[in-house]
Amino acid sequence: MMKTVDISVTNLCNIKCPQCKRTDPNGLGTHKLLPLDTWSLEQFQTAFPINDLDDMEEYSFCGLWGDPLMAKDIKKIIYYIIDNSIKSKVTITTNGSIRSEKFYEEIGNYCDKRLAIVFDIDGINEEMHTKYRRGASLKKSLDNMYALSKTNAIPLSQTIIFKHNQDYQKDILDLVKKWGSHNHEFCLSDRFDGKSKWHFVNEKGEDEYLEAATDTTVQIAVDKYPKNKENG
Repeated sequence: MMKTVDISVTNLCNIKCPQCKRTDPNGLGTHKLLPLDTWSLEQFQTAFPINDLDDMEEYSFCGLWGDPLMAKDIKKIIYYIIDNSIKSKVTITTNGSIRSEKFYEEIGNYCDKRLAIVFDIDGINEEMHTKYRRGASLKKSLDNMYALSKTNAIPLSQTIIFKHNQDYQKDILDLVKKWGSHNHEFCLSDRFDGKSKWHFVNEKGEDEYLEAATDTTVQIAVDKYPKNKENG
């Protein structure tokens, strides 16, 4: 049995992160060379036939070119895996600003402990969070993570560290614990290519910069803690 397969079922996204590969480097629009597309359930079934599903221990919807939850058939695809495999698990990485709380509760209750969702949480307030997650909503992401935490599915979270949020790691950790995350990971952006700043043109047509973290001891810091459903 193979362990994990990473799958990008769509290159659609609801937000515009400056360093994302799908974002136009001259601004926050979609890269002109990127054809927008998404997999249907039928296409997924062709790539992963029902009799072969148990060949994988984990199906990871990683969101390399888009957010997996933008795929129209994502719920059908998840249920197809759960219904037709014995032990295969599903992991989804998302900015969390997509779909309703009801959606997360439904898939969490259906998939139980075989589903884990990783939420991108990059700050302790909207301003800090959307410095990179342009167009996202921290409140919506936290609400959706908490909705998932009320099921037996596994809510996880992660933060990309830049200069503007590097001093708030403990606060971010406290925040995600409060809203139901089982585990949180911090990591540095790997897209500065040795430079200290990343230039882009913002929504107003103005020059703006992301600055690389200056505290290089951050690298990877993982804190594991028990489940906490009290969001205060």
